[in-house]
Amino acid sequence: MHCLLRRTRGPRSPASGTLCLLALSSFAPGAFALMAGESPDSPAARVDRDTASSQYSGVGSVVVNGSALSGVVIASQYVLTAGHDVSGEPLTALQFVLNLGGSAWTTAIESVTIYPTFSFPYDDLAVLKLVNPVPIGVPAYPMYSGPIATGLTITLVGYGGSGNGNVGVTLGASSTVKRVGENAVDQLPTSLDTSGLTSRFFVYDFDGPGGNGALGGPTLGNSLETVVAVGDSGSPAFVHNGNSLQLFGINTFVSSPVSGQDVNYEFGTLGGGIVAADPRFASWLKTATNGTLGVSSSGDVPLPLWSQGLLAMGLVWLVARRPRALRSLRPPARSPARPPGPSDRPPATDPARSATR
Repeated sequence: MHCLLRRTRGPRSPASGTLCLLALSSFAPGAFALMAGESPDSPAARVDRDTASSQYSGVGSVVVNGSALSGVVIASQYVLTAGHDVSGEPLTALQFVLNLGGSAWTTAIESVTIYPTFSFPYDDLAVLKLVNPVPIGVPAYPMYSGPIATGLTITLVGYGGSGNGNVGVTLGASSTVKRVGENAVDQLPTSLDTSGLTSRFFVYDFDGPGGNGALGGPTLGNSLETVVAVGDSGSPAFVHNGNSLQLFGINTFVSSPVSGQDVNYEFGTLGGGIVAADPRFASWLKTATNGTLGVSSSGDVPLPLWSQGLLAMGLVWLVARRPRALRSLRPPARSPARPPGPSDRPPATDPARSATR
């Protein structure tokens, strides 16, 4: 079954504009990213302390024409983000911002390398070379090295909008506010439409506090489960692998679980992105970072003692499911003179830009 795929700019376009998501035939732990649960949970409760000592200090805001998006440090002078965030944008429109101990560290972008076969939502990755290396002590996260399987718990960290899951988005994206949430990988499809293109996607659903979402459950809990919102495009999906925080994927899209319904970012919303740790991207990442992938002064990011343990993983059969619309997390274009702020709301349907930007 198919549904409309709203596209962004890219080097090439598939022949078909339809999308087909796959669903699980059995339950698996599900959840995902940066919206909050029901009250008493709140967007404020999901905010990272944003200090230099935070294990997420290497997650920054990719600012595009004044709009706050997201990215993650993968080498001392390189950031990984979504291709649709920066495709077609001049270097002068781009900045990368880190918030370290209450002060913002900002640098311009020297170059952009987009994955050669990018066409939203396929292969939606870009590497930014920074004019200045990140400060000493900021981690460059290693790529996930464990099995790629459904059931993996992923930690989502980004600068996008937020709100309660039973209400929808009430706060806009900001380059100074970073939030954290969790979910679990429900699907690992290689195709999302009938275009014939392939990539490696991860997909999850935003389970409510008391039940299962469209792709299964149970929920990870009202205070943990979340989904990405506008501005989280390009944000990382981490996996706690042993004593290391490793980069599993890049968040790039959201979708409604109901065919023909616009995305409302409430419980039941589907999210997903590109499995950047898939071997198909390995050589490109090494080349794009000039052989420095994962190299930083801090090395791997240590985990708290209480969180070290084995990861629960599972394999499930995938079956065709009813169609649903896909959109990006990128906000609509606006004047560079207007700074990002809480007035930013999810964009209206925009056929030209429909990823998580």
